[in-house]
Amino acid sequence: MKKLLTIKDIAEMLSVSPKTLYQWAEYGSIPCFKLNGALRFDEEKVMEWVNSNEKNPIIRYNNIKGGVPIYKRRCN
Repeated sequence: MKKLLTIKDIAEMLSVSPKTLYQWAEYGSIPCFKLNGALRFDEEKVMEWVNSNEKNPIIRYNNIKGGVPIYKRRCN
C-alpha cells in the first residue's frame, strides 16, 4: 500500500509553508490528488519529483588559482 501524506507532512518534509504547497498543487507543479476534498501526496511520487527538479552544479576551473574548481549553480 502506498504511503499517503498530508499537506502538513509534506510541508515539514520539504521545509516550505502549507500555503506554498497549495499554490504548487493549484499550478500542477507537485504531484498530488484530492481524497474526500483534502489534498494527499504519494510519498514516492513526491520524492521522484524532488529528485527530478534537482539542479547539478556546473564546474569550471580557474586557471589563475592553479586549476582549483569553481562551483557555480545554474538556474534555468
